[in-house]
Amino acid sequence: MSTFRRAAFWAAPFWLCAAAMPLAAQAEPDACKVLTPAQVGAAVGVPVAAGTHVTPSFVRTCTWNASGGSKVKTVTLYLQTAVAYDGGRRLASQMAAASKGAAVKPASVGDDGYYFVAGSQVGLLVKKGSVSFKVTVYATLPVDKKEAMELTLAKEALTKL
Repeated sequence: MSTFRRAAFWAAPFWLCAAAMPLAAQAEPDACKVLTPAQVGAAVGVPVAAGTHVTPSFVRTCTWNASGGSKVKTVTLYLQTAVAYDGGRRLASQMAAASKGAAVKPASVGDDGYYFVAGSQVGLLVKKGSVSFKVTVYATLPVDKKEAMELTLAKEALTKL
């Protein structure tokens, strides 16, 4: 084996690892850094605690808990890929077609957005470019009020994504 080939053989793994490092170094997006407690509280009309993750290692979901005896209990933001959004939209449409009390309603936000309503629960899913997210307000309020809160939060989130 020539000296050049031997050097290339040993250098190739180094260069492959070096090329992959930016991908590996790219951290998961932190949902708790997308919205502040002040933004969430303003949108839902009650103060909320700082956002928390379900587990420290899964940072794509953030939950803000409302303080006091408010009708708003929690707000969640879940960051996902555009591919997951597309699959979720197909599934939501199928569920709405097969179930009474479930519906998919268009939302004017991002490149594509929709509310998935199931009974008194609603979630707003938004896609813009290669990113997507779901924002949900868990509250004992009419669906239209929750939709308005979620729309406000989605517009705020899009300024950081």
